[in-house]
Amino acid sequence: MTRILDSHIHAYPSEVFANPRAWGETHGEPWWTESVAPLDRPSIQGWADLNQLLRDMDHAGIEQVVMLGWYWQQPSTCELQNQWFLEWHHLHPDRIKAFATVQPAAGPRGLDNVRRCLDAGLLGIGELRPQIQGFSLADDSFAALAQLAATREVPINLHVTDPTLDGRPGAIATPLADYVFAAQSFPDTTFILAHWGGGLPFHELTPRVARALRNVYYDTAASPLLYRIEVFRRVVNLIGADRILFGSDYPLRLYPRTESAPGFERFLNDIRHAGLSSAELDAIMGDNLRRLLRLP
Repeated sequence: MTRILDSHIHAYPSEVFANPRAWGETHGEPWWTESVAPLDRPSIQGWADLNQLLRDMDHAGIEQVVMLGWYWQQPSTCELQNQWFLEWHHLHPDRIKAFATVQPAAGPRGLDNVRRCLDAGLLGIGELRPQIQGFSLADDSFAALAQLAATREVPINLHVTDPTLDGRPGAIATPLADYVFAAQSFPDTTFILAHWGGGLPFHELTPRVARALRNVYYDTAASPLLYRIEVFRRVVNLIGADRILFGSDYPLRLYPRTESAPGFERFLNDIRHAGLSSAELDAIMGDNLRRLLRLP
């Protein structure tokens, strides 16, 4: 297998996960707070500081990771996370890459911060989620962000939830048609749709949809929590391997019934036994992301 690149992880400093509920409430981030530290159910959120992340990467044979921002509701939280990411990237430029997160509804303030982050070495934008951040993919503010991404030749990562999961308690729908609309509206912008695009690859059986999504990649983040491992083989059969990016969603606990701590290895082992050829594995596990982000 090629050297492994993980396109989708999250990371926070220890002062955040020392008391995530207090931190989230202080920063005006109710959705994040309820997602990572709910009061009504056990959390599958894991935590790891920078040193633990690097140890887990070494143990699993992961060469580089891309840190994605959360879809924060407050512009100030986006700016804070971007500051962390820039610091960590500059500490470990050979291991840690990162995207700039933004609240598109913040308008010029958000765009200016993204520009500064891209100038300083970040490689993309996201993860964003319109339904939580209070914007639409049809808004002028998002159009400006998509144009910036196209001009800078960097991708935008968007969170997508499978519509069949919308009925779960606390679930927020992410209508798949919205993402088809975005891909069609901004054909010069490259999009990464997280979490297998909420099942959108299966809709590429429709030729019109397949044509609309030619500028779209799909990442595999949180896959064990969503789909059986056969999803790899089936999606490759549908769209090929060249638009699929390995992502773990570390430090989320992907096997919460049997694992108490985050890690990469079990998911990687499952993928190795997913019935993919060596060339398909190489593409998904690193080559596609290396090409997309123009990494050496």
